[in-house]
Amino acid sequence: MLLSIYKNKIPIQVTMNFETNFRRLKAGWIVFFCLNFISVSADISDAVFVNQQTDLVLKNNKLYISRSYELQINNRQGEEYAEINIPYSKMSKVSKIEATIKDKNGIIIKKLKTGDIKERSSLSDDSFYDDNFVKEFTLIHNVYPYTICYSYQLQEESFLFLDHWSPCLFKDVPTVNATLTLDVPIDYKFSYSAHLVDSMRVDTVETRKKYTWNSSYTHQFETEILAPDKHEFIPEVLIVPGIFKFEQEGSFSSWKTYGNWEFNLLAGLNDLPEAEKQHIHSLVEGIKDDIDKIKVLYHYLQDVTRYINISIETGGMKPYPASYVANNKYGDCKALTNYFKAVLSCVGIPSIYTNIHAGDRIKKIDQNFPSMQFNHVFLCVPLPKDTFWLDCTSDGPFNYLGTFTQNRIAFLIEKDNSHFIRTPGLSKEQVLDSRTIRVNSNVGNDLIANFHTISRGESFESLSGLTRSVSDSKKSQIIRKYLIESGFEMIDFNLIPAHRDSAFVTLDYSAKADKLFKKYGNELLIPLIPFSIPAIKAPKNRKYPIQLDYPIYKTDTIHYKMPDGYQLSSMPINQTLYSKYGKYDISFLKKDDNIHVIKSFVLNAGEYTLKEYADFYKFVKQVYDFENSSYIVTKKQD
Repeated sequence: MLLSIYKNKIPIQVTMNFETNFRRLKAGWIVFFCLNFISVSADISDAVFVNQQTDLVLKNNKLYISRSYELQINNRQGEEYAEINIPYSKMSKVSKIEATIKDKNGIIIKKLKTGDIKERSSLSDDSFYDDNFVKEFTLIHNVYPYTICYSYQLQEESFLFLDHWSPCLFKDVPTVNATLTLDVPIDYKFSYSAHLVDSMRVDTVETRKKYTWNSSYTHQFETEILAPDKHEFIPEVLIVPGIFKFEQEGSFSSWKTYGNWEFNLLAGLNDLPEAEKQHIHSLVEGIKDDIDKIKVLYHYLQDVTRYINISIETGGMKPYPASYVANNKYGDCKALTNYFKAVLSCVGIPSIYTNIHAGDRIKKIDQNFPSMQFNHVFLCVPLPKDTFWLDCTSDGPFNYLGTFTQNRIAFLIEKDNSHFIRTPGLSKEQVLDSRTIRVNSNVGNDLIANFHTISRGESFESLSGLTRSVSDSKKSQIIRKYLIESGFEMIDFNLIPAHRDSAFVTLDYSAKADKLFKKYGNELLIPLIPFSIPAIKAPKNRKYPIQLDYPIYKTDTIHYKMPDGYQLSSMPINQTLYSKYGKYDISFLKKDDNIHVIKSFVLNAGEYTLKEYADFYKFVKQVYDFENSSYIVTKKQD
């Protein structure tokens, strides 16, 4: 399960390291991850899957998964893919591992030996216990190209998926041919969803049916900012059983039946020790308002528990009991959510265990295909006048939906009433990044500027983590490298965390610059300190639509002190640009020896088709051009 952000409890697969986050901050598009496929064709790439074969066979209620690959290594850079990893678990047993190397003529020159296979736990830094393991080996030859042929079999007795299959195994390795087959009894019920995959073929032999899908992964993908989730562009087949036995029997015949299965999975896990109950009641004693009670208890959760990834029992689906968290003070997202649900129930406040697909991009949930499409659990608390959303893994503000969980479809688990609901989206005010900048201008000396910034949205989430879990020296290094305005060198800084329930962080810093102004004869040109806006691709080069999951909103108030010995000659005219995609506004004012610039930029959340992209591009480009080519002109006094 993934977790939300802005927390020292965060698992590695959700939150990138601080330096990666702040590269995006420096680029000015911290709210977005790119579609990160590299364009390679099969004949020039470092490696290529010549063939992939996956065969699923269901016999005697057991699922046998056989996978085989032919991977051609074309050069030394491709050897990173010669390190083969085979994941498995106690619920998915691996066997029949075989591998060979063939030279460019197809002659076998090496076979894998049992002693060449190493085994390790896939335990990550955020995990306490993990029943997932990896078998790994490396096969390398010194003459290119060569081909690694390897295969293995998995056996499962309990499963929610027959397979989630794609010919895309690595983002930068093409697949020439990939085949998926499913061999089941003739009366076996299942459902499947195919995306960008050729039509299915069905063959019947006596009492069994064999289903076949074919695909490839040779299209050229390019990195594009603001592109939708990558899964919209790669072939996939998802197959789920109609009836499954996973801890207990369940069904994917409808969302109601799936919801009931998960609801029943939670039965009996809400137990709390008597001492914990007494302490919970003491915490809210005398508090009348339910919202205040929830907030006090949420703070208690944050203060006494910590996130640990515990992936055991039902494939990570079944949480540990509330009593386990109460006694041990840790748990994963499921356990912490189940525990806090029990805590609220202890004081008479009902809440709902909720599934969601968290992540940097909003991934669409196929509501016509009942299946497990979620990767995170949090808590919905419906009160008479409002609904509260509590991420029980977060150190962030109370009732704050971060950028990883806002504005997306969630699945609430209730007996006979499990249903979808959309979480609230972040408003433009909730993602506002504002700066007040005071520039003291002295010709011939270093220019000194003082920046006062208030960050919200994803920049808040990244910075608040920086305030808590990074040393002062590392903090200074990251701020100096990624957050200081281009052309300036930091002198000092002060990063001020807000109150625990305030969704903003303040960063003050002073910086110097010696090349900001441009001198032409008796004139001195003062450029705007621009918003960070990317030079996005021209429409003729754009391949994917725009998906803006939440707004961008930036404001600047810049105070320039007139350089000594100079007077104002001219200023750009005030501008307002309107578009369905956003708004840009800038105004200039001279008062005494100061020039005041007030500007704002809003880019509206939404999904915009390629047909609309030309207009979207035009608006953003207008803002970018004005920000980067406008000057206040001053002239030396006579």
